Amino acid sequence: AERIIFDKHIRPRVTSAIIAEHRERPIGHHSDELERVLIHLRKHHGTMSGKYILVCTIPHEEWRVARITGIPKELPQLLDQPYSDRDEAEHGIFLMRLRDAGLIEEES
Repeated sequence: AERIIFDKHIRPRVTSAIIAEHRERPIGHHSDELERVLIHLRKHHGTMSGKYILVCTIPHEEWRVARITGIPKELPQLLDQPYSDRDEAEHGIFLMRLRDAGLIEEES
């Protein structure tokens, strides 16, 4: 059932327009189409392992994406790319989630 929902209701919603909408406004009110995609991508199907989080590494200056390991008391693993803007970082997480789900190619 989960695969049918993904193929029929999520995959068709991931368009260049949805990606552009998220790039312009990653935080706040979204269209119904984008909101449905975001809800699906954030579910993680009951597991915390591999979940992306945003970490402010230099207050008001630098943000990095990290992955939760799923191991109690183990710190999240920071990814390499720094972002100078929180909105950019939020969009970076969105693109990572789309890639991980096989919804976009590596270079989008």
